Amino acid sequence: MFIKILKKKYIEAKKLANKKKKKLSFIIGNTIKIEKGNYYFTPPRVTDKLVVFGIIVFKESVVIEACKFLDGKVDIIFADGEKKIFPKKNGAPGNIERRVREQIKKSKIYIYKGNDLTVDSVELILSQYFNKDLRGIAGKKIGIIGAGNIGSKIGLYLTELGAKVYLNRRNKKKLSCIVNAINYLKPVNTREKALAANKISASKNADVLIGSTDGKPIIDLNMVNFLKKNSIIIDAGKGTMTEEAIKKASERNIEIFRVDIFPSLEGLISKTFSMQRQIGKLLKKKKIQDINIFNSGKLGNYGDIIVDDIDKISTVYGVCDGKGDFLRSVPKKYKYLIKKITIKQ
Repeated sequence: MFIKILKKKYIEAKKLANKKKKKLSFIIGNTIKIEKGNYYFTPPRVTDKLVVFGIIVFKESVVIEACKFLDGKVDIIFADGEKKIFPKKNGAPGNIERRVREQIKKSKIYIYKGNDLTVDSVELILSQYFNKDLRGIAGKKIGIIGAGNIGSKIGLYLTELGAKVYLNRRNKKKLSCIVNAINYLKPVNTREKALAANKISASKNADVLIGSTDGKPIIDLNMVNFLKKNSIIIDAGKGTMTEEAIKKASERNIEIFRVDIFPSLEGLISKTFSMQRQIGKLLKKKKIQDINIFNSGKLGNYGDIIVDDIDKISTVYGVCDGKGDFLRSVPKKYKYLIKKITIKQ
């Protein structure tokens, strides 16, 4: 039955890819949010470079079956590289990357981290929502309910931007460790500090309330009542609000955003292709008048020249100082050579 459904999804996505004249990609992810079935498919998405369709899996055998069928039929497979250990009753795979690499022989494989796409999406929502604010996110009170992997990463990012971050988690001992870790990791000159809080104190007069539990409805009616007027709620865990809380937020005209990883997925695809191109150029070297020319991204020895594109030079970024940086003052013997290689190209 699974292969029959997968085949149907593949045919639909393939037709769309052909219509849009784009390559076809399949993305495999998982989550610790327990579902009844062994998998569910995600809808096809069209990016600048690819048509992407995918699956969220809760059983290792599903990954193996999918890969056996799709190998060579899709151009690229994105596999969630996070190594998660799940309860046996869930049966979810702890190593999608390994299973994909074992089965895929023809399609290209790229690795991503599902949780990081969620974190990135939350960051994008907030940066765009407060883009017209003179201070941006700085100074805003932000409550994060569910300080796990995702919530903690969001907390560190927002603290670094100068937000007043209040984190909540049921396990108070772990919460204390997480808050201390955020305050230890943030830049020394960042004044704001992350704080541990109960659900009400995290919500009271907050500009933003973020739910990042594993699909557990933790944001309730009472918490919404405590939010500041014109505040927003972000559901980063898919199902973190009670029905009463959603209704109350609507009555108070509080916007609720459900995290959509699509913009972050587009960014992942773009930077993956960009790095693929750059890695190929990093392995190349040109030599002019006994001086090595390397592509940007290469750490050269003293006197090596770094350019924007070794295949088609238009800009010289600098002359290496042999310590991982550029010489601030370029020696005379290099100036003529730099001018020559940029004009020549």
